[in-house]
Amino acid sequence: MIRGYIASTLDGYIATSDHSFAFLDAYPAEDAGYEDFYAGIGTLVMGRLTYEVCRRSIEPWPYAGKRLIVVTSRAIDDLPADAETWTAGIDALIGHLRAEAKQDVWIVGGGRLQQAFIDRDALDRLDQFIVPVILGGGIPLYPDVASPRTLKLVEVGRFGQIAHLRLDRQ
Repeated sequence: MIRGYIASTLDGYIATSDHSFAFLDAYPAEDAGYEDFYAGIGTLVMGRLTYEVCRRSIEPWPYAGKRLIVVTSRAIDDLPADAETWTAGIDALIGHLRAEAKQDVWIVGGGRLQQAFIDRDALDRLDQFIVPVILGGGIPLYPDVASPRTLKLVEVGRFGQIAHLRLDRQ
């Protein structure tokens, strides 16, 4: 299953304009079921910018032991041991993931990458978490919507002050 699992502010941003997601610090991930989610993930897919931000800002590297695919058009010098780059395009990546993944795949992001999977009807499940913060600007959750897409709302939940929407593709 190809999954999205992402948090945004109430006004639809996933990071500040300088790529900080420190606004999430007040809402610990484990409070929203992250540990259970992550245990079922075998492969992570990130865009290059998300990868670079994570490598710079999260110590120690939190994804050790999981396969990581970084979607990019350029080589990356400091890839972790379980990581590889992908340059063959999103359509080929979707086919590759569907054929090769033995566990769930997490499209970590950013928003453009998740949107690319949604646009191709390739995101099987989306867990979207909304924190009660209004940034007023920053990196939008879905910046490049190619065409409207309707997902099926399966569940609405709450983890303390975090709203949780579980959506499946139709």
